[in-house]
Amino acid sequence: MSDSPKPGVIFSGGAFHSAHFFDAVKQRLEDANVFDPVLVSAHPSLGNNSRGKTLWDDVEALRAQMTPYVDAGTEFIVVGHSYGGFPGFAATEGWTVEQRAAAGKKGGIRAVVFNAGPAPLVRGSTAVGVFVEGQQHEYPSFFEHGPQGEKGHLIHPARISKHSFYNDFDDNKAEELWNTLVPHSQEAIETPTNYLVTDVDLPYYYILNEQDETVPPELQQTVASAIPGCTVFKIDAGHTSFLSQPARFVEILQSIKEDAFAANRK
Repeated sequence: MSDSPKPGVIFSGGAFHSAHFFDAVKQRLEDANVFDPVLVSAHPSLGNNSRGKTLWDDVEALRAQMTPYVDAGTEFIVVGHSYGGFPGFAATEGWTVEQRAAAGKKGGIRAVVFNAGPAPLVRGSTAVGVFVEGQQHEYPSFFEHGPQGEKGHLIHPARISKHSFYNDFDDNKAEELWNTLVPHSQEAIETPTNYLVTDVDLPYYYILNEQDETVPPELQQTVASAIPGCTVFKIDAGHTSFLSQPARFVEILQSIKEDAFAANRK
């Protein structure tokens, strides 16, 4: 990446978690001066006014944040936490460094990192499983949702999510964090995608949270093992490891940056 800007990183957040949840890890990355810029998704699917927003609205928002930097030549690592892995990965379609170079453009997405969540591995897959018209998904217990397939519903975090999201915090901090969660568009969670990790050759990484009680570690490992050529990093933390272990999270991202931009990756 000689004669190009410094690598950038963008976080594609999970359900219910707005941008402020990434403040600590964002500050550490900016202080380390490894990435420029350090961006956090502004997903339209989050918040009380998100009814009807889909995964594709989140994809367009991610791309809009990256566009001025990519057009100037910045190459990004996309980090998708939980649900955020779906729009984070979907944003790569036509946007990889190789694809943009073939179109005579600079910059692009260099690598994708999944953290504590699913990945699009099957045609018609969604953040809660495989979309089959007329059939019900099995929603996790930490979602309070409307009738499946109906338009205009919001998903809210169930009370059980205070523990499953923040089991590695004390009760007071867990309560504080839980109280700042926001609703999520149900249509975004149910949006099927046919663009899979097997469709594009990218460096893939998975940050596996070993104490996760939202997405069990064994399920995370199953997902990571199904992603072609995926490199796994483990972190002794719960579902929101970027919150509870920001220093270790930054160390892992620095290692990923070194690997993703290594000469033998070109």
